[in-house]
Amino acid sequence: MSVTAIVGAQWGDEGKGRLVDYLAQNADMVIRYQGGDNAGHTVINEHGKFALHILPSGIFNPETICLVGAGTVVNFNTMEKELAEVAATGFTVSNLYVDKRAHLIMPFHCLLDGAEEAGRKKGWEVGTTKRGIGPVYSDKASRIGIRAVDILDPERLTVRLEMLLPRKNRELAYFGLPEVTVEEMLELCASWRDKFGDIIIDSVPLVRDAVLSGKRIVMEGQLGIMRDLDWGIYPYTTSSSPTAGGVSSGAGISPRRIDTIIGIVKAYSTSVGGGPFTVELFDETGDKLRSIGGEYGATTGRPRLLRLV
Repeated sequence: MSVTAIVGAQWGDEGKGRLVDYLAQNADMVIRYQGGDNAGHTVINEHGKFALHILPSGIFNPETICLVGAGTVVNFNTMEKELAEVAATGFTVSNLYVDKRAHLIMPFHCLLDGAEEAGRKKGWEVGTTKRGIGPVYSDKASRIGIRAVDILDPERLTVRLEMLLPRKNRELAYFGLPEVTVEEMLELCASWRDKFGDIIIDSVPLVRDAVLSGKRIVMEGQLGIMRDLDWGIYPYTTSSSPTAGGVSSGAGISPRRIDTIIGIVKAYSTSVGGGPFTVELFDETGDKLRSIGGEYGATTGRPRLLRLV
């Protein structure tokens, strides 16, 4: 048995994607256990350079099963775009699955994310990427969210949307944003069902069998512990747990089954987003390190704040 968790030990952007891509060459399964497409892992291999936001970094090993776990939030539009970029290199993806419990990022989540960030007082901005992560995790905690499994059952989906959208439309109206209709969301979800319905699964049997048979499993999170909802620099955090503790709940694996936890650090710290970042380098040294290290957000392209450890 060998279950290895890769965890960012700083603010994120430590180079987790490179290590996961390396370990995936000999892994039987790679599982994304939390987060969404708000942060990217840069992977460079013989196929090219890729900024993966929702696809697990093991996607380039055809022998590795790649699972987007229950603890994640998924924007299928982003997944479709990334799959197209991978396919453009001639690489065929046939090893990808999404747990049926993963919550879905809908267009109104992204609109609300941007509006909420714009409404914060100066100096209190979270630095969100406006990908809808906070709002969809809020819906999950409120037990009103849309899960991947819901789009497989149009009748159930209709009821869920009829309960959810009046509340979302009140929030959209508050910010002066256009409201959405049940019909619009049903049409969108129908297109997602046609494209991704076959890869939405109950991952419990798959993961359980892999663990019990001693398969090599790599757990991939996003961001770092200083962005953890509980242990990070709240409120300038993400909306899930990128710590080793988030592995078990997000992937459905018992803590005692995790053999190895690898914390990734680099010689200097970087950060994209809001919140305190003491002893930041504003001088030529900082500019040089940022240039050499390519320290720009994989999702936003924003220059990362930088300091020596």
